[in-house]
Amino acid sequence: MRRVVAVAAGFWLLVDLLRVWTPSLITIFGQAASTPAELMGAFALGCVLAGVLPRVGVRFGLPATPTLRAALLVALACRIALMLTDGGEAQLWLASVGVAAAVAWTVLAAEQYGDELVQGFLAALVLAAVTHAALGTWAAVWRDDPWGWALLAVQVVLVLVTVREEPSGPAPARLALALLPAFLIAGVWAANPARGSVVSEAGGPMVVVLATMVAVVLARFAPLRPDLVRRALPVAGGLLAVTSALVLVPLETPAWSVVAYALAMPCLALLLLGIGQVGRTDPGHRSPAVAAACGAVLWVVLFFAYYAGYDLGYRADLLIVALALALVGMAVTSRDLSAIEVDASPRPALRAGAGTIAIALMAALFGPYVTVAAVVEDDISGAGQGLRVVSWNLRMGYGMDGEFDPRAVAAQIADQDPDVVLLSEVDRAWLLNGGQDQLAILARLLDMEAHFGPAADAVWGDAILTDLPVGEVRSRPMDSFGAVTGAQVLSATITKDGQDYDVVSTHVQPHPSKDGEDGALAQALVISGLALRLHDSGNPTVVGGDFNLEPGDPSWDVMTGTGLRDALAEARPLPTSPADRPEQQIDHVFASPELKASDPVAFGGELSDHRGVAVTLTTDADA
Repeated sequence: MRRVVAVAAGFWLLVDLLRVWTPSLITIFGQAASTPAELMGAFALGCVLAGVLPRVGVRFGLPATPTLRAALLVALACRIALMLTDGGEAQLWLASVGVAAAVAWTVLAAEQYGDELVQGFLAALVLAAVTHAALGTWAAVWRDDPWGWALLAVQVVLVLVTVREEPSGPAPARLALALLPAFLIAGVWAANPARGSVVSEAGGPMVVVLATMVAVVLARFAPLRPDLVRRALPVAGGLLAVTSALVLVPLETPAWSVVAYALAMPCLALLLLGIGQVGRTDPGHRSPAVAAACGAVLWVVLFFAYYAGYDLGYRADLLIVALALALVGMAVTSRDLSAIEVDASPRPALRAGAGTIAIALMAALFGPYVTVAAVVEDDISGAGQGLRVVSWNLRMGYGMDGEFDPRAVAAQIADQDPDVVLLSEVDRAWLLNGGQDQLAILARLLDMEAHFGPAADAVWGDAILTDLPVGEVRSRPMDSFGAVTGAQVLSATITKDGQDYDVVSTHVQPHPSKDGEDGALAQALVISGLALRLHDSGNPTVVGGDFNLEPGDPSWDVMTGTGLRDALAEARPLPTSPADRPEQQIDHVFASPELKASDPVAFGGELSDHRGVAVTLTTDADA
């Protein structure tokens, strides 16, 4: 059991380091879509290959077990140092060294903890899922508060207590190869509480946590019935592929997809058991460390191939489905599962497991309400006359220094006393950005109701936050002309002091189409047309977002040509991008003619790569 905990501690450390490393690649090494995906991928591949070097050293004489322990301690040291780092280049390099060390540990662990590899890997996913859900999907590595430090202390204790565990023997080579690619499925969606929260804010993370714990139970006790497991492998593989398609392919996330989250991790656990046993009965003598190194390289290649699909325009979601099918192919040739050692007296373990599951579910359900406290004491809406509107492109919640600091973002928004907040580039679960539901976190911090409009996929798009009464909410996809993050227009009817307003949140993509059509112009026509139809219904109308156009552009003329007014005109010029040296006026609020604008400002410093804008809009009835 202690060896299982040792494996779980190492993999949990890897998961936490990845939550910093991948967004650091995007925000520090690169600048999101402006840096070629292949360049960021090459850097990431270099970090993973660096993690293979200690195994090369072992091949030429380094002692294996001390090297494994040293790699784990280096990864832990980097994890600790990241808690003390304020973003920037230091964050990028500490995370990169930490990931390389964690990969080195993974490669070496495949040769030394073979009997515990599946159980330890799945236990790490449980630890990651439970703690992430309890923190409201605000990753502990970004939290400079007692909750973040407490979880770091738990990791330190687990590593120090188990680091001297003696090896138990090598893992099957096929299992070592499959483990990190399997993590891609788990991290992208199957064991991702943030993605579950998009389905149901409270119930989704609970289902994810429960499913990961059931997966551990299966890994521990399913080998007691090897024939049953062997027959279940094709079904498990088919379910994993189908559920991946059902969750990842649609733009909207249906409520019934919670069933997919309940099935996915148990199915993945069965496949890993089958793959491990195939390796045991394989007459070959391939090195598990070499296989694990190949698995790490395959993982990073698949990882960037998946997210590059949003940039290059191919169906990246089908890659995850294909990966699930590949795992099926590795598992279904299993012949004998009886060689896996299990506890012959499972009842005491099951009773202890039932209590653990109950505690974990309670943490997932109630934890966010305890660990994510609002930054405002009272409602910030309705404080003054008229409608106070904030519009801000948040760049997944990462500042110019590459740090994720939603509390500071929420405080900046609260300082504007907004009635409604229109947000662009909202990320709700991308593993590339740390796997956090940024919208749910902000909604809790601001004590506001969130409404989401998916653009690139079901968990990336634009949003509206408010605590005013909300009527009809609609999201309409737009042609993005090949833009990385898609395009949509989200509208909602809100009511303040008896007056209904139609508010619109959007993000214009300036990419040209293949035939040379101006994408921004075409999207401006769609948005302005919607605004005109909304206004014709009788309500004052407000449109805000990152428009990627400046006053005087053809697209600007389209927006104002329908009668919409520049609500920020009084403060022009009002540059908002880039945040550290604003030069471009590309973030705007447009309002229908009967609305009078006052107090327009830009704010937010460098908490995003854009500055936010705010303005108060009043009608004659407010005067």
